[in-house]
Amino acid sequence: MQIIRGKKLKLIFSDHWEAVASKYAHLLLRPAIAKNINKMLRCGTEAMGFHLWKCPKCSFEKKVFHTCKSRFCPSCGIAQTKRWHEKFNFLFAHTSYKHIVIHPPSEFWEYFKIGKAPYYNMLFTTTHQALKDWYEKNGYLPGIMAVLHTFGRDEGFTPHLHLLITCGGLDRLQSRFITPVKDGYIPHNYLRGHFQKYFLANMQELWKNQLMEDVPLFKHFMFTALYQNDLVGVVLKKVWYVWVGEKIEKAFQTVSYIARYSKRPPIAEANITAYDGKMVDFTFVEHKTKQPKCLTLTAEDFIKLLIRHIPDNNFRMVRYYGFFANRIRGKLLPKVFTLLGDNYWKIKAEWERLFSWWRRQLELFNHLDPLICSVCLVPLELVSRMFVTGRMDTYG
Repeated sequence: MQIIRGKKLKLIFSDHWEAVASKYAHLLLRPAIAKNINKMLRCGTEAMGFHLWKCPKCSFEKKVFHTCKSRFCPSCGIAQTKRWHEKFNFLFAHTSYKHIVIHPPSEFWEYFKIGKAPYYNMLFTTTHQALKDWYEKNGYLPGIMAVLHTFGRDEGFTPHLHLLITCGGLDRLQSRFITPVKDGYIPHNYLRGHFQKYFLANMQELWKNQLMEDVPLFKHFMFTALYQNDLVGVVLKKVWYVWVGEKIEKAFQTVSYIARYSKRPPIAEANITAYDGKMVDFTFVEHKTKQPKCLTLTAEDFIKLLIRHIPDNNFRMVRYYGFFANRIRGKLLPKVFTLLGDNYWKIKAEWERLFSWWRRQLELFNHLDPLICSVCLVPLELVSRMFVTGRMDTYG
């Protein structure tokens, strides 16, 4: 097989996407799939539009092509991961955290494949309900970030949540930052029990409201009362997976790990090791053995494996709760920063003073400002813009 470098994912999709889309028309029932793939294939080309810059002294012109901002695009995904990590570093509470991972039992995964957004929303809601029981019982309001992952290292479908929760938070009067339980301790059994209770109740509510026209005919049996009662009986005998990590003094490494799976494609470019026009080799580290493993798939199967992880348009993969919640963050975060000995407004002003992220990254990489004329050494002037797309699907 040919060892390839560069834009591997884009090459594979440009070679095979048209044939796959024609052969498997049902894959396009979700508009997000075609939308994200088409954006990825046009990313960084004139088809996406551009900004035209010109030197005021000489005739030098430079077109800066627009990027697609799709979470399925490797280059845009890396950029968004770095940018989101940088923003977290600046604008979130500088305190210790807990990393929590919650997996619904595998018996329910088929429902997530069928229902997508409603079931993912339910997973977010259920997890927050379980955590809320704990922190309200202990009299504080933490900051919580929850991130949805839909795949494991082998790209298999395994929907689960990663959470970062502050060790402690605002007291009921919002006058002190307290840690009522040592090291932000959250007992596994408490969290597991409350998550299980809410999950089963919320899942059964979704079953009642499921529109059967959205369910493939051969999956209709999954929505019969007999099957669902048997399923609940099976999962009640299992130990549900809830992992609560040790206290993390610096959460930013964990944020990087979480971000790379929520703002980038399901597979990293570096893990695609070979492609000969028909077959794709990719590697991953097996979770249980910690040993590297290589899989070889046809390009068609490889594409089908990846695109099921594309979320619906405008679906938020990252949610915030507690004093990180969007509706109260502006009011409570400055207070949290002050109680932790930081100046929120000074830090925010420093973040906002940073110029164009794209420009800054190129300058760091090439040690040259990309918007300076290489001949006259004066700043380029923006003379025109061309936009050919509507509003982009936002990240997180």
